[in-house]
Amino acid sequence: MVKDLLFCGEPITATPVPLVFGADIRLPTDLVFAENPVTGLPVRLVFGDDAGVGSQPDATVALDAALPGLNGAQAIVLGLAVSVRSLLPSLTCSAAVQYQSQTQRPTVARVQTQAQVAATRESGITAPEKHALRMEVGAQSAFTEAILISIPVGMAFVEALRTVGSRSGLFEDGQRRGAGLHANWQEGLSDRRLQQLGTFKDGLRAQNGMLRPRFQDGLRDRRNWLGARFQDASMCPSSRYRDHAGPGMARGKGWVGRFGEAWVPRPGIHVAPVQPITPIPYWGAQLLFACPPFSAPLLVFGLRQCEITPAGVVTVPVKRVYFVINDVSLRRVIDGFDVPVFSLSLSLDAASWTWGFEASLPASAEAMLDPGNGSGPVALMASVNGAGFHVLAESISRERSFGDASIKVTGRGRNAVLAAPYAPVMTFSNAGPRTARQLMDDVLTINGVSLGWTVDWGLTDWNVPAGVFAQQGTWIEALTAIASAAGGYLIPHRTDKSLRVRHRYPVAPWEWDTVTPDFVLPVDAVQRESLRWLEKPAYNRVFVSGQGVGVLGQVTRSGTAGDVLAPMVVDSLITESSAARQRGIAVLSDTGRQIEVSLRLPVLTETGIIEPGAFVEYQDGSVTRLGLVRATQVQAGLPEVWQTLGVQAYA
Repeated sequence: MVKDLLFCGEPITATPVPLVFGADIRLPTDLVFAENPVTGLPVRLVFGDDAGVGSQPDATVALDAALPGLNGAQAIVLGLAVSVRSLLPSLTCSAAVQYQSQTQRPTVARVQTQAQVAATRESGITAPEKHALRMEVGAQSAFTEAILISIPVGMAFVEALRTVGSRSGLFEDGQRRGAGLHANWQEGLSDRRLQQLGTFKDGLRAQNGMLRPRFQDGLRDRRNWLGARFQDASMCPSSRYRDHAGPGMARGKGWVGRFGEAWVPRPGIHVAPVQPITPIPYWGAQLLFACPPFSAPLLVFGLRQCEITPAGVVTVPVKRVYFVINDVSLRRVIDGFDVPVFSLSLSLDAASWTWGFEASLPASAEAMLDPGNGSGPVALMASVNGAGFHVLAESISRERSFGDASIKVTGRGRNAVLAAPYAPVMTFSNAGPRTARQLMDDVLTINGVSLGWTVDWGLTDWNVPAGVFAQQGTWIEALTAIASAAGGYLIPHRTDKSLRVRHRYPVAPWEWDTVTPDFVLPVDAVQRESLRWLEKPAYNRVFVSGQGVGVLGQVTRSGTAGDVLAPMVVDSLITESSAARQRGIAVLSDTGRQIEVSLRLPVLTETGIIEPGAFVEYQDGSVTRLGLVRATQVQAGLPEVWQTLGVQAYA
């Protein structure tokens, strides 16, 4: 491939300049002095080089002085062989020489040089240079470090230490740049001859008698008359140029993006203009709201619109970092004595009516949990980030390994006293008409005396005729039978003697688009997420019936044909249509395609411990889903405390 050789700039002089390849190019320049010469004294400057082959004759500098006893000093610059001859005894002189090359480095085609550490060459011209960066001329190609190819033409430089003299080079270490002509050099040892001065390296000021450097390393652009006429060259198109490239490496190229790091807008109010303005898209993106804007015609910055939610809704803000100070403790309820604990775990799900409890303690704490004399399990108060749990230490096991002993404690919440083995097996019935809520109050009594437990009723109550309710078992079994008749379940209070009765589906899943979530969890606050798809029969119709004096109810999902019938449900406590409807909704809700989601997040101050029965809005990729918490597990092992939520959602 043959291309023309083009130059980026104009030649320095108006006269034609020959293009010489492989030679040291010297262009005529002016001789500039750092100081004005002494007036009234004739001065002759003669340049030369060493007496090698092809060299020029020696040049001399002669100084005629009229005064005796003059002191003189001569500065030697790179490659200048200068001798001073005095006609008077003890004659000295002072002279300063500055050279401004104003030389443009030629573009060399089809020439590559082999560089090695070479001997210093004396020359009357020195040009300030710096390490150049390789630039492609005419062709875009990726380069690797090339292998040096030997050719007859060579150019080498040695970075030398500055020798003693009153002349200092105004250069600094630069970066290599190459265009066609590529010169390699390395740091060499300083030349041992005092008449030769090497540049291109920061040197230390040397002192030798009366010869003292008058300058220090500086930037060469501090004097206009000494400024080099070089700048970073831009790539020019070229022709008749052949480029031999080997396997290349990708080189990064900087790009300037229009996007900066996002930050939360500062508080303030922007009043919408009266006249409509055509929106200008920002890289094709429009302004979207995470939630519908309010009716007020103001766009408020610094306040997340969705955070202005109805009472009771907890929204976890999006933060760069979430700081949580975890605090876990365990103590005896009877005397408040602190029990040392390594780790503990608490769990509750919709199928359970009490909290499960596990803890790992040092072996020395075994005596603290010994009930003694068969008086029942020791009651403990576990605290996790301010949330208390009243639990019972029911089982203790010990492990020992290489001298390290620990005990493991398992138990349940305090409402375990309403079940076996602590509660007796009894027969429960209603001699007169009662409501379902009243039946629960009757169960929590002995001979008409209250056990001290209360019920937080959350279902639609219904009437139960006399003699319909008959249940044999413990207190908790009788309460579960009443709640499950209408599709409900029991949620224990963490510390109090109270039981909450809630429906498994407070709102039917096909109406969840109208539900306001209890918690809004951004993806930033969730440490781990996992999901599992479930396929259940898509029932849309079910028959619910009582026994004896009960009712027969037909429950059909609205908007469907009711052509897929679920198995019939029979329960003696379904005595009214309200009970039948609640039980039917529970059956039809647990159908179709479901998603079991597991969300692991810290116990934040905003959320606390999220218990089963709460509606949670979370981010599933680019989709925002709403789910119902079915299980909660708290794992506390300092310094980390995590809660894992089992969420039921629908596709």
